[in-house]
Amino acid sequence: MNLNTLPAGAAAAPQPAKTPKDREGFRQAMSWLHTWAGLVLGWLLFAIFLTGTLSFFKSEFNLWMRPEVHGLPAADAHVAPKALAALQRRVPDVTQWIMRLPDERDPAVTLLWRDTGNGRFETLRMNPQTGEAITTRDTMGGDFFYRFHFELRTAQKGRWAIQGRWVVGAATLMMFIALLTGIVTHRRFFKDFFTFRPAKGGQRAWLDAHNVSGVLVLPFYLMITFSGLMIFHTLYMPSGIATAYRSDKGIDSNAYFADLQGEKPERRVRRGASDKVDPLPPIALERIVDAASTRWSGGRIGTLQARRDAEGRAVVEVTRHEGDRLQYRPPRLLFDGVTGQWLEQADPTSPAVTTYGVLYGLHMARFAGPGMRWALFGFGLLGSLMIATGMVLWTVKRSARRQTPSQRKGAARDAATTSAPHTTTPRIPFGERLVTAINMATLGGLPLACGVFLASNRLLPLTTDHRADAELACFFSTWGMALLWGLWSTVVRPHRAGWSVLMAAGAAVWTTLPLLNAITTPTHLGITLPAGEWMWAGMDLSFLVTGALMGWLAWRLRPGRSRQHKAASTRTPRTAPEAALAATPDVSTSGA
Repeated sequence: MNLNTLPAGAAAAPQPAKTPKDREGFRQAMSWLHTWAGLVLGWLLFAIFLTGTLSFFKSEFNLWMRPEVHGLPAADAHVAPKALAALQRRVPDVTQWIMRLPDERDPAVTLLWRDTGNGRFETLRMNPQTGEAITTRDTMGGDFFYRFHFELRTAQKGRWAIQGRWVVGAATLMMFIALLTGIVTHRRFFKDFFTFRPAKGGQRAWLDAHNVSGVLVLPFYLMITFSGLMIFHTLYMPSGIATAYRSDKGIDSNAYFADLQGEKPERRVRRGASDKVDPLPPIALERIVDAASTRWSGGRIGTLQARRDAEGRAVVEVTRHEGDRLQYRPPRLLFDGVTGQWLEQADPTSPAVTTYGVLYGLHMARFAGPGMRWALFGFGLLGSLMIATGMVLWTVKRSARRQTPSQRKGAARDAATTSAPHTTTPRIPFGERLVTAINMATLGGLPLACGVFLASNRLLPLTTDHRADAELACFFSTWGMALLWGLWSTVVRPHRAGWSVLMAAGAAVWTTLPLLNAITTPTHLGITLPAGEWMWAGMDLSFLVTGALMGWLAWRLRPGRSRQHKAASTRTPRTAPEAALAATPDVSTSGA
C-alpha cells in the first residue's frame, strides 16, 4: 500500500514479521538456479550434446561420407613401410608425419604430414595394400560433428577454435550447475525411474519426460560433463600450472605437459611457423614396427609419428591402439628414427595422471566396442532429450501460470463442445514466443540441418571449390532458415504448423538419404546388406529410423491434433488437479 494515499492522521498498520516459511528456502533457490542455468545456454547445450552424441560414431560417418574407400583390401604386415614409401615419393621434403594404421572401423591408412616447422598438417588417405593415395571427396565427414561439439567449428580450417572452446566451456559449466541443482531440487529419484504419464498431457507429461530422462542415466551426465571440463583444464584453469611450474624464465608449461604425458621435457620442442626444419632422413620403419610389436607381445599399433626432437635427431614415436585400454592416452615407445634403436617408453602411472587419463578415456569412448558405443549413443540421446524437454517445459509452465482458473475451465469446456478457436486465449508475451521460436530452430532445426549436411555430401559436385566448406554452408544455412521459420511461426504470424513443418522436413531429408546414396554411390543397401557389411548398411538403416522418428513427431504435432486430443480426453472423468495441469492455451508455444 502506498503511504501517500492514507488519510491524514492515519498511521500505517504494522507489518507482520516474516516467518521462516516466508523466506526463500535453499531448495527453491536451487530450483531457480536450475531453471535459468538450463535456459540461458540450453539451446547451445542441446547442440553440443547432440553433436557429441553423433561423435561416438565419428569413424562411421567418416566412412559413409567418403564412399571411395569402400571395398579396400585388408592391410598386411608391411602396410606402414608401403605408406611411408608412397609419402616420400609424393613429398620428399617432409619434416613431420603422423600415420594412423587401418583397424576395424577405418580400412584406409591416414597420413598427416607437413613440410614446414609448425604449419598446418595436410592429409592423405592411402590404400592399405599398395600404399598409394586414394582420391576421396573433400569433406569434413564425422569430424565436423566432433569438432563442433567442443569448439563450435564452422569451417574446415576455422580460426576461432580457442574462442569456441571457451564458449563451450561456459556452456558445460552451466550444464554441470544445472545437474547439481537439479539433484538438490529433486525429491523422488527412485519413483521417477518408473513415472512417465504421457497421457496426462501438458505440463505433467513434459515434467515426467524431463525427470525420467534426467534420472535414468544421471551418472553418465555427471561423468561426461565433468570430464568435458577437465579435458581443457589447462585452458580454463591455468593458474595451477603458473604456480607449480614457474621458473627463472617464466612459466614452464612445456614441463607440465611433459609430466602429463610421461615424457622428458628436453625431448619436447616448440617451433614457430617460420622456423627452418631439416627434412626427415630415411626412417627404419619396418624394424621399428617389429620391435614395438615384440615389446607389446603382439599388441596393436595405433599410430606412428616421425619428427625431429629438440636436438635435431629424427625420432619415431609408436602409440598403442586406443581400443586396447580405457585410459587415455595409450602407452608410447620412442625409437631412434635412423637406427631403429629403442630409446624409452612413455606411460605415466601417477594417481593424478591415471585418474585424468581414465576420465578422458571415458569421455572419448575410443575403447568401446560396438555394443558399448551404441549404449553410450543411447545415453547421449537421453541427455539431448533431457535438455529438450527442459526447454519446452519452460514455456509450458508459463502458459499454465498465465491462465486463470476461469480460463482453464473455459478451455476445457470449449475443447469438449466445439472445434472452433477459443475466445478466452490470453495473448502470449513476446519473450515466451521468442523462446519458442529458438526452441523450434534448435530442437527441430538442428536435426534437419544434420540431415541436409549429409545430403549435401551426396549432391554437391565433386569438383566444387572448397567443397568441405560448401557442405558446412548447407548445414548452417538450413539451421538459419529453421530459425527464420520459427520466428515467422511464433512471432511474426503465429500459427500451429511451425513444429510439424520442421519435423516433416527433417523426416523427408533423413529418409531420402539412403535413396541418394543408392543413386550416387555403389555403397547402397542393395550391395552392403547382402554382403553383410554392417558398418555401411547400419548407417543407411539408422538414417531410415531417424526419418521415421521425425515423421512420427511431425504427425503427433500436426495442427488440430492437440484440440482433438483435449476433446477426447475430456470425455474421460479426471480429477480437478489433473485437468488444471493438462490445460494449455490454444496457441501452443510448446508443441504439446
